[in-house]
Order: sequence, then structure tokens, then C-alpha cells
Amino acid sequence: MPLPPRFYAPRSRAPRCAGQRPDERGYAMVAAVAGIAVMAIMAMTIAQFTQAKIATLEAENSQARLSAAADAGVLIAINGLLRKTAGNTWPIDGTLRRGSFSGVPLDIVVEDERGKIMLNRIDEENVNWLLESMGLSGDQLAIARDSFLDWIDNDDEPRDFGAEQEWYAASRRKQPNAGMLSVDELAEIRGWTPKMVARIAPIATVDSGEFPFEAETATPLAIKVMTDGEDNSVAIINRQREMNGQKVALEFSDPKRLVNRALTIKVVANGSGGARATRRALVFLTGKPAHPYYMLWAL
Repeated sequence: MPLPPRFYAPRSRAPRCAGQRPDERGYAMVAAVAGIAVMAIMAMTIAQFTQAKIATLEAENSQARLSAAADAGVLIAINGLLRKTAGNTWPIDGTLRRGSFSGVPLDIVVEDERGKIMLNRIDEENVNWLLESMGLSGDQLAIARDSFLDWIDNDDEPRDFGAEQEWYAASRRKQPNAGMLSVDELAEIRGWTPKMVARIAPIATVDSGEFPFEAETATPLAIKVMTDGEDNSVAIINRQREMNGQKVALEFSDPKRLVNRALTIKVVANGSGGARATRRALVFLTGKPAHPYYMLWAL
């Protein structure tokens, strides 16, 4: 007897495109997964870039706020100095005064240019006292002294230890043979080191005008250099006591005493995390209602 025919259920198959072999379907799957991964990486990169950009903009905005506050600090100081009332509360001897602008803490200092070492008016003796105060002696002192004097005089004859234009030619520096325009010029002079300049810069000026030196607003070192070269003079002792808090910082009860004065205003605007913005300005108070002050420079 013949056996009955066998029936088999058809096997299920994955759909296949016409002409596509099984191994090609695997490649297509790998390519799709790879494409998704690339898109994910691109999205992550864009997100990170956006976050970095936002952080940069926030930092720039914060710094701009500090800069605006520092600018305002200069104007706050000028306004205080110009008040017409007696008992002016703005010291001009470098005493720190604290304030704020739009929530930003400010440190403000006002310095009288008449109380600084007047670089364009000191002579050989003054320069000796200055360099000795910084520990220089012998040839080192002589080179720094004579080179300084050669720098500000108007001739081309070098002193025994000095330097005129021929000496500076190798470094392509131009010797002015005239009064200094900036305290920073000291760094260009033969024998003057960055350390020396950094120490002198805060207590020296080239903008004192024709007015005499005033010890009452000066530091002890400036008094020593500009007067008699003594460390224990009465003026130095009195000024040191004032700086130690034994006397209220110099305040002018008569606003007229501030007329025809060049004053340096220094402002530090303090932000979070140690961020800060600084401003320095040199102003000249005229005493004239129409133009009470002139801004000589600002940095």
C-alpha cells in the first residue's frame, strides 16, 4: 500500500529585497547602528559646545559688570573729591576706602601726586638715596644712577657709569634725552631691574607739575628720597605714625586745598571666585565750575 503524501508547513522567511543576499542584510544593519552612533556623538558634541558657549557668555557678562563697576568707582571718587562742603572725607594719601556699586564691592584709593618721588625733578643726590634704599651699592648703584640721569638730560654725553643712545642701539631702544612720560620707562634704563621698578612705581610720578613735594601725603621712602635722605627725620616718624593708625588719614577740611592737584585714583571691583576688574586714572582738579576736573589718562 502506498504511503500517504507528507505535508510540510512552509518556513517563515525575513523579507528580502529583490537581488539582496543574506550577508548584505547584515551589513545594512551594522550601517544603521553606526549611523545612529554618529548622530548621538554629534548631538553630544553640540550640547557640550552649547554649554561651553553659555558658560563663556556668563563669564563675559560677569567681567563686563565688574568693569562697569570699576569705571563707576573712579567717578564716585571724583564726586567725593569735588564736594564743596567742609570736612571732606576722601583721604588723598593712599588710605584704602571701601564702597560698592550695583552690589559690587569696591576698593578705592586716592594718591596725591605731590606726595610721590618726582622722577623728572630729582637730582644726583636724590637718586643716590633712592638706590641706596633698595640695597644698591658700588658700581651697580653708579650704573643705575648715571644711566637714569643720562636718560632724562638733554645731551648726548654719557656720565662715567652712564649710557647714551649708542649703548641702547644694540637693543633697538630709543633714549628720549628728555623728561620721562611714564614711570614704566624706568624698565628701559640700563641698570634698572624689573624688581626695582615694581617697588618704585607705586610711589613715583612723572605728573607732579611744578608744585612742591608734600610730605604729609607721602610714604616714608618718598619723604627720605625727596628731602634729606634720613630714615629717622621728624617728617618720616610722623608719617609712619599716621600710617599705623595713630592719626586719622589726611583729610582736607577746606576743599580749596584740593584745587590744582593731580591725583591718582585706583579702583578694584571684586567679584566672586577671585574675579576682579581694576582701573587707574589720573585726574587734575581745577576748581573751575565749568570744568572742575580733567581726566589726564585712564587705564
